[in-house]
Amino acid sequence: MSIASLLHSWIRPNKANSKMTFLFLIAALLLIISCEVRTIDVQGHRGARGLRPENTLSGFDLAMDLGVTTIELDLAVTKDRQVIVTHNPYIYGKICCNNDGSSLAVDSLGRGQLIKDLTLVEIKQFDCGRLNPDTARFPVPPRINIPGEKMPTLNEVFSLVRAKGNTVYLNIEMKIDPRYNITIPEIEFVKIVVDVIQTNGIKDRVILQSFNWRSLEIVKQIDPEIKTAGLLGSSTFLPIHDSIPSPWLNGIGFDTAGGSALDILNQAQTYIDIFSPLWRLVVPEDSLYLNSSVNEIQESGFPVIPWTVNRQDDMKTLIQLGVAGIITDYPDSLLMLLDELSIRVK
Repeated sequence: MSIASLLHSWIRPNKANSKMTFLFLIAALLLIISCEVRTIDVQGHRGARGLRPENTLSGFDLAMDLGVTTIELDLAVTKDRQVIVTHNPYIYGKICCNNDGSSLAVDSLGRGQLIKDLTLVEIKQFDCGRLNPDTARFPVPPRINIPGEKMPTLNEVFSLVRAKGNTVYLNIEMKIDPRYNITIPEIEFVKIVVDVIQTNGIKDRVILQSFNWRSLEIVKQIDPEIKTAGLLGSSTFLPIHDSIPSPWLNGIGFDTAGGSALDILNQAQTYIDIFSPLWRLVVPEDSLYLNSSVNEIQESGFPVIPWTVNRQDDMKTLIQLGVAGIITDYPDSLLMLLDELSIRVK
């Protein structure tokens, strides 16, 4: 018998006893709350970076097969104004090589040509699946390299999702650094990305995120219906000096706003829907904690989805704190933990 049926059958013959009815309703409500199923948004970071080459169709395909709720990915825009999926605003020599496997011409930090200076045809000449950028972080196995993988366009990602008939969400980071002229102009960048999303008719399953909060305000000016997520790192909130706030926070001063994560979010509430911090920033026991608990932030209307969490003990800590989702290089590990804890994927 359902809870509703129990309420109906009990309340009617006891209608006169208002006090007992009230107490029973409270007890029933508590029972409903205690039986509520917890859910978590499982976000595969750059697809499933610990298992497949990052930001590639093979990685996105695996993430969907594993059962993630959301694919997290990154964007740049090419010289001929094509939206390409890549974490870096340049061709990164630790991730990509020439088609024959030979190394790229890069500087001492592994940085090759800027994406904004290359056409889509030129970018498609690189192999971005052959190399493992960090075998200590991403041991093989479980990671598998896939030679021949190219940087996909955002349109190709949407096509893959449609072809699989998958209902996955896409958490898309716009890589626009406010400090340096290394991308196409910011407003043009954002408009082009929003146009691709609108053209594909998928904006109800898209989140646009950025460390550059000004870019998120531009998104809302173009299309207020697109969800946005404010990224925050261990230093992106720090001011340049006492009178100049961080270049990342759209003019918001961390200290002048109040000195906490929630304080700066409240300053940006008209254009930020979701808070996506480095996970340590919301753990009270951590030295990087930014003075706002997960509960405080979420009760103020900002779901908390931290990055990048790869250890199960850290995942468990964040789940206990009540986060709405977790971004991880190993979605298989998070899914296994959620199953053990009897927590459903959102």
